Amino acid sequence: MIAESPPSSGGFFYFPTTIGKDHLFRETMKALDLWPKSEPMRRGVDKRSMLRRFQSMGFYLLDTCDFPVDRLSPVERRDAVFRQMDRLIRDVIETHPRHILVVKSTIFNPVLNALKEAGFRSRVLNSGPVPFPSHGNQRTYRSQLRRALLKSRSSS
Repeated sequence: MIAESPPSSGGFFYFPTTIGKDHLFRETMKALDLWPKSEPMRRGVDKRSMLRRFQSMGFYLLDTCDFPVDRLSPVERRDAVFRQMDRLIRDVIETHPRHILVVKSTIFNPVLNALKEAGFRSRVLNSGPVPFPSHGNQRTYRSQLRRALLKSRSSS
């Protein structure tokens, strides 16, 4: 999975406990049936066992930017994404994923183009943007993640 950046809130996906604003982590775990869909994920939840399961299923999260961009202006955010693209591609080459899901509409096209240039286009599961799972997009995100997972299983 490739997302935009770690959040400025401090709720990094791989931190061992939740801070209460862990949208990407919570909705990813719900989509993978690692957390009950009807249960809220409050502050202080131990994420370690879910992270181990996530990894054992063959998943890993890479951020396009290695610093928070969620409080930048749209222009600064876009520029940051483009400046970090070479590093992201190096990370993709290093992790050598079988499948890639690009999360967030604002990064989809630049990331897809960079992956295409690097020879990874055939590994991208989504043909269009997968929305970030907040602001009412949670159900859509979970549905598209599950669909991508089914696609990855049928193409493996």
